[in-house]
This record gives sequence, C-alpha cells and structure tokens, in this order.
Amino acid sequence: MANVRRMKAIAEAAIKRLDPGAITEGNFYDDASGRLFVTIFKGTRKVSVALREQDFDNGAERMNRAIADGVRRLAETPIG
Repeated sequence: MANVRRMKAIAEAAIKRLDPGAITEGNFYDDASGRLFVTIFKGTRKVSVALREQDFDNGAERMNRAIADGVRRLAETPIG
C-alpha cells in the first residue's frame, strides 16, 4: 500500500516550487494502477498529470520531470 498522503504532499510541494500561482485540486490515488492523478489549475486553465508509485520510490527525478512537463503544458494552454 502506497503512502498516499506523502505522495500528495511531495507532488504539491514540487508544483508550488515550479509555479507558486498554481493550485492542485482533485488529486486521487488509483489502487488498481498504482497511480496518483494530480490536477493542476491556474486561472481557467487546467492540466492533469499521472504519477506512478515508482516515480516517488526511485528518486524524485522522474516525478519532478513529470510535474515540470505538466506545469509547462499548463503555461502553454490557451486561456478560455
């Protein structure tokens, strides 16, 4: 069983570090796939990122790369 609270806290901290104006909401963990789904909001824009449990266990590099990609996609999403 994954420590979901720890995974959520790490993901939220990484998002805040990359974009302090972004808000995380609607996070949920899927036991069947072992993934944490994180939705990142900024204004009217939103993007979702799926993080695997192994991304947290094998060091933060993969997790940080996935979140950085999500924040980059969020910045490129048109408003409206």
